[in-house]
Amino acid sequence: MPPGSAPQRSAADMVQAWFRRSRPFPYSREVAGAAMALFYVMGGITILLVLIFPHPSALNEGVLLVLGAPSILIGGGVYLLRRRLPVAALPWLLAAGTVIITLSILLGGSGPATLAFSFFYLWVVIYALLFLAPMVATLHIGLAAAAYGAALIWLAQPEGGTITAFEPTVVVIVIAVTGGVILWLSRARDRSEIDPLTLAANRRGLDRILDAALQEAEAAREVLVVGIIDVDHFKEVNDVLGHAAGDQLLEELARGWRAALRATDTLGRIGGDEFVVVLPGCSRGDAAPILERLRLAALNLETTCSVGGALLEPEDSASLLLGRADTALYRAKSQAATAWSGRGLPRVPDPAPAGRARGLWVSVPGAPRMALPDRT
Repeated sequence: MPPGSAPQRSAADMVQAWFRRSRPFPYSREVAGAAMALFYVMGGITILLVLIFPHPSALNEGVLLVLGAPSILIGGGVYLLRRRLPVAALPWLLAAGTVIITLSILLGGSGPATLAFSFFYLWVVIYALLFLAPMVATLHIGLAAAAYGAALIWLAQPEGGTITAFEPTVVVIVIAVTGGVILWLSRARDRSEIDPLTLAANRRGLDRILDAALQEAEAAREVLVVGIIDVDHFKEVNDVLGHAAGDQLLEELARGWRAALRATDTLGRIGGDEFVVVLPGCSRGDAAPILERLRLAALNLETTCSVGGALLEPEDSASLLLGRADTALYRAKSQAATAWSGRGLPRVPDPAPAGRARGLWVSVPGAPRMALPDRT
């Protein structure tokens, strides 16, 4: 290998890097919903076009019409609801798509002709790799493979017509190559928007994600919280134990924080020991236990962190929102208390040792900041 050249990534390396993610690449809910809608609508249109154009007389037109028309309607509904569609619904919609594809192959009425619908499984693979967490995507790809295998076995029966090895060979090769290309492209995108040490979004990726979250919150009139996390005394870790130990601590912290977040949340690293969490659909009350879990995850690694958060306000830009969260962070670091903003809350001192800033502050313009007891 020439000096200074980057090591080549094998297919196994790409698959391993993909599996290291605990969450899919952070596309917005709107993008994920729109992509699902596109696949449903185009799949339904394709099935109906088969009936419009000249086709084998053995095709079961009634079955294909029943499968194609509702697919278009489902896709249209998903598109209309793309900003409010629960993320948890996406895997179920993908599974339903797999069922529709399989029924089209099995009940379409002509084995060799309807086997062409098996190329729709390619869309299942593409969507799973791009929008679902690795383990969930693996389950969906396995479901599609099992459904395709069952369809081949069924169509190979004497009454099903003649099925050769040509069709499945072409389908499997096309799907495998497409999946490899998607993994390769996602890896390339990771290098530009993902911090290689912690696997959190870097500043470039975070800017894109936060801008999309602001637009989505404004369009859907939803709440949004952004938090900033700072690891306490991180400089001492580097000075005493070395930078390798500091890097290991950051990697373990990021892993623990990702596990404490919801599937819709995003963790980003904006430099050094400072991280950002984007919590869509969260009010101050919703965000409180999430941010507290992040602090406790640090305690589990025998370190402490300070967390500041800000609730999205009308006319907020990304910089204003981050600025208020940053102000709350420094307030937390200077207080020996766990603090939240709110009205009518009693001030209770934190039992933490003096100088050990472990607090959480949420900045809400126009509301007095009061302290809450540290619930550990």
